[in-house]
Amino acid sequence: MVNSPRRRVVFSADALRSNLHELIGAEGSKLVVDLRCDAYGFGASWVREQSEKAGVSHFLIDDNTLSPPPPTTAALFGLTSGSPVAVVHGEVVALKHIVPGDAVSYGYTWTATRDTRLALVALGFADGVPRSGSNAGRVRINDVSVPVVGRIAMDQLVVDVTDAHVDIGDDALLWSKRDDINSWTNADGPNPLSLIARLTWRVERKWIAV
Repeated sequence: MVNSPRRRVVFSADALRSNLHELIGAEGSKLVVDLRCDAYGFGASWVREQSEKAGVSHFLIDDNTLSPPPPTTAALFGLTSGSPVAVVHGEVVALKHIVPGDAVSYGYTWTATRDTRLALVALGFADGVPRSGSNAGRVRINDVSVPVVGRIAMDQLVVDVTDAHVDIGDDALLWSKRDDINSWTNADGPNPLSLIARLTWRVERKWIAV
């Protein structure tokens, strides 16, 4: 039986605790943690448990439908400041060399201007990856940030790894660093709070306690 490519989002309690401590230091007892929409995909029960351990006592729940998200919510999850709490892991499933003039993916919206090495990553819009990241988002492989090239497809996206050392089977990380997150949410990108909330059932969830 052939195993499916890795599609996983990993939640870090260390990162969440670090962000909580920074926000409590700034907000004190006024800090409100928004747990609506399953804490925007981060897991409401898990976020509440970590928040209560840190001393937070004020929460927004799904009954509070008219209240806007507190301005600290994106920072709590490391989306606009602090440490990113959730990192999406995809798998490099193929590598290919192309030459100048070759185009990539549906509609040929990106064309190589040099000899280029491409990596095919098994993540796409059916997993919840926003298509607005086509030709705009960045992915991190072996701690090197590489650009998405061409349109993001249903099950895959393509990145230019000419300047990185990449092998088939390597992890491709989405939203593991602040600059990478910004590349997906700037301009016409989605609201940062929607990045994890929109991930589909195909993406395995894993919560790390430490």
